[in-house]
Amino acid sequence: MLYFDTGRELWQDLEERFGQSNKVRLFQVQKEVSCLSPGDMDIANYYTKAKQLWDESHAVGGILKCTCAKCECGVNGKLQNTEEQKHIQSLMGLNSSYTVVRGSILMMTPFPH
Repeated sequence: MLYFDTGRELWQDLEERFGQSNKVRLFQVQKEVSCLSPGDMDIANYYTKAKQLWDESHAVGGILKCTCAKCECGVNGKLQNTEEQKHIQSLMGLNSSYTVVRGSILMMTPFPH
């Protein structure tokens, strides 16, 4: 920290050092997400656990960034698609007592985020 003149330089250095993807941990986290089911957790605890895993997956998977002014690179679309996949995955993990609610959510247009 002593060798940087600005906070931006410090942030760039930290991002360069620690912002690298960790494929082994990413694999482990995504496997946990795919096997996650509520079991005897209530819906709040189930969602909290899923959110923790999604956040960790995002952290170890590398950070997507749009570098153009009007997102001509398509990153923002990929991020939106990722969010939708998270919600669908969490709905897939719900047990049969949530079938009606799950069906109602899946029929919503636009899909809730």
